[in-house]
Amino acid sequence: MSRWLTLREPCAVHSLVDYDIVWVRGGNVFVLRRVLADTGAGAVLLDLLPSDMVVYGGYSAGACVLADDLTGLKLVDDPHVVADPLMTGLGLLDRPFVPHVRSPGHPEAAACDAVSAAYAAVGQPHRALRDGEVLLVNGDRTELLPE
Repeated sequence: MSRWLTLREPCAVHSLVDYDIVWVRGGNVFVLRRVLADTGAGAVLLDLLPSDMVVYGGYSAGACVLADDLTGLKLVDDPHVVADPLMTGLGLLDRPFVPHVRSPGHPEAAACDAVSAAYAAVGQPHRALRDGEVLLVNGDRTELLPE
């Protein structure tokens, strides 16, 4: 049986400890990051994940917020749709995450390709994933699972 939690509900963040898996959807990465900060969900996840109390999964912006730097994603998402946008993510990944790279048919593929190219041009290590690929992080081990 699956249960859903929306952070729109007052004090919903306190229920995160009752879940084994948290799946975070895509959307504007700066909106998601602001919600995680404003609700306290980001801090709760940072407490739960290192102790393996919850498994985090997500796609698109849901994965991007795990990096420490979101700045490059301004080419894809408008940070000014929220007041006081945060350019830092949760810092759980060792480098920026760029979804939808080389993913024909995805409406953000060209913009994501540009983000990845900009990182590459300055020698910035980053995770560039095509749709269908999975980045699996378990402790100190990081593995890219192909389509």
